[in-house]
Amino acid sequence: TVMLWDVATGQVLRIFQGHNNQVLSVAFSPDGRMLASGSEDRTVMLWDVATGQVLRIFQGHSDVVFSVAFNPQGKILASGSLDRTVKLWNISTGECFRTLEGHTNWVWSVAFSSNGKLLASVSSDQTLKLWNINTSKYFKTLSENTGMLQSVTFSPDSRTIASSSQDYTIKLWDAITGQCFSTLPGHTSRVWSVVFSPDGKTLASGGEDETIRLWNAITGECFKILKVKKPYECMNIMDIKGLTEATITTLKVLGATNR
Repeated sequence: TVMLWDVATGQVLRIFQGHNNQVLSVAFSPDGRMLASGSEDRTVMLWDVATGQVLRIFQGHSDVVFSVAFNPQGKILASGSLDRTVKLWNISTGECFRTLEGHTNWVWSVAFSSNGKLLASVSSDQTLKLWNINTSKYFKTLSENTGMLQSVTFSPDSRTIASSSQDYTIKLWDAITGQCFSTLPGHTSRVWSVVFSPDGKTLASGGEDETIRLWNAITGECFKILKVKKPYECMNIMDIKGLTEATITTLKVLGATNR
């Protein structure tokens, strides 16, 4: 399922049901009227936000769909898949009008530039590729010794690209030259997601270390770390008797310590 939440109240507004396997990615259309979701069932679904009804089902990937993204005009949907391809879909007709091939491993994330002319994709093949939407050819491959790349996003002015990877860092790239001009360390585990603020001054990242970090996109400084306190944070269970190994493991996951 996909759930739509009221940010102010924390209440569930609507539940979208239709996929028959895990949902791995969601994206709103630019006007907020549609929602796209990519799933392990190999499909992309397009939903009417107001009614919760399925508008279209995009079928064509031969494996899990990891990522979906609308172009700024809201007419094209891009999807990245474990089948190593990126597909471009016509929102109006449901047709896959281009398949972008070039990655040699899973495509984890896709993102459009602000003018919609470029598409960025990152992959387990350790590369970030920039594609010309009109020609369906990649014209630049960006690569550093980072391991598997997880997420990609353009700055609002499309001059900077941010990517995250399994080496616990975030890299900032010059979208014109393809040069990596900054590496942001700080996370202590894999970084799954990155996104710029609307003014482009702040970059947010979400990691497997259970933190969200806010970065100054100009200086690269991490100025805030957001982390939810666990229910049993710092509770010492070292001298407690009668706990099974399973219970101890669970308590540790919830923040307890036995040191």
